Amino acid sequence: MSSGLAIKDFNYAKHAAFFKKHAASLPEQYKLMDTNRLTLLYFSVSGLDLLGKLDQLDRDATVEYIYSFQSDCPDHGGFYGYPKVSFDSEDLDRANNQPHIANTYVALVMLLILKDDLSRVRCSAVAASLRRWQLEDGSFCCVHCLSSLDSESDIRFVYCAASICYILDLWHAVDVEAMARFVYASQSFDGAFGMGPETESHGGCTYCAVACLSMLGRLDDLDMLQLLHWCVHRQQSGFQGRIEKEPDSCYSFWVGGTLQMLGADAFLERQSCARFLKTCESGYGGFQKFPDAEFPDLLHSYFSVCGLCLCGVLPPLTALLGLSEAAFAAAQRSGALKAQRAPGARPWRLPGKPVEPEHTAAGGYVA
Repeated sequence: MSSGLAIKDFNYAKHAAFFKKHAASLPEQYKLMDTNRLTLLYFSVSGLDLLGKLDQLDRDATVEYIYSFQSDCPDHGGFYGYPKVSFDSEDLDRANNQPHIANTYVALVMLLILKDDLSRVRCSAVAASLRRWQLEDGSFCCVHCLSSLDSESDIRFVYCAASICYILDLWHAVDVEAMARFVYASQSFDGAFGMGPETESHGGCTYCAVACLSMLGRLDDLDMLQLLHWCVHRQQSGFQGRIEKEPDSCYSFWVGGTLQMLGADAFLERQSCARFLKTCESGYGGFQKFPDAEFPDLLHSYFSVCGLCLCGVLPPLTALLGLSEAAFAAAQRSGALKAQRAPGARPWRLPGKPVEPEHTAAGGYVA
């Protein structure tokens, strides 16, 4: 169904210029996020791809820049979120230069978008890190740690771990059953998911949980109607992230993408969502969190563009990994993307639709 709005109704060129500028140099207000440079770059790289303007980046230089963040330690693998700092000893180096699970995930996705074959990714080292990142409860820390006391550990990083395993086929490096148990335990009474057990349902956490269970092949154990009820009722005009909150531009992706993965994107009211995103569009280029916010930012700009893809204003998006459907399909054809679900994965269908065990380019199951 058409949204009634087309790309001509948005500042297409300004949004591309916004992402290009931020890919080259970040404004001062991002200095507190310096340890997550790769994540910030991902918003620009994927954003340009979704806008059909990836040719505005120097592909080879960007690929080399991403690989410069890769750890060269055989048991300490993955990608740093920032340029490695030099220390006098190996112990200090390992303690202070920590590969980060989220930056590893976005590094892999960016490389796929840029048509890299991933042959330089140190997969065995990444597998070693996955083992160290996982805790006994099945959750994952964002960096190497001894317990949840010295690193964040929640559903976001379970999603990152699942994505890394799905891209590189590294499921042997993690405890799949423990992962699934943690995700199930994070489901709230209302059918959606929080950061962990006994936490409030949240649109971003629900996306992470559903994507993870899709890659694990465990969606069939959920109370799907209750989950769908929660997601559908988050749309006011745009989408709320939580009950009783104002609509926020980024949840057009977090909740809209969840509906796509469940094969239920027909429940997305595209015209209303696209009109809301139009009110969040900034004259500077990019998108704001709320219509009355003063300035745009990278995160909300990127996820608003993702929302426009889900609304049919822009070409299709693969919500599962957060890249264009075209990039997903090209990476599969080339063999760079393994797109391998976990061992024991079970086919799933939305009630009333046929079962198809293979992932589609949209990242869910054919439904």
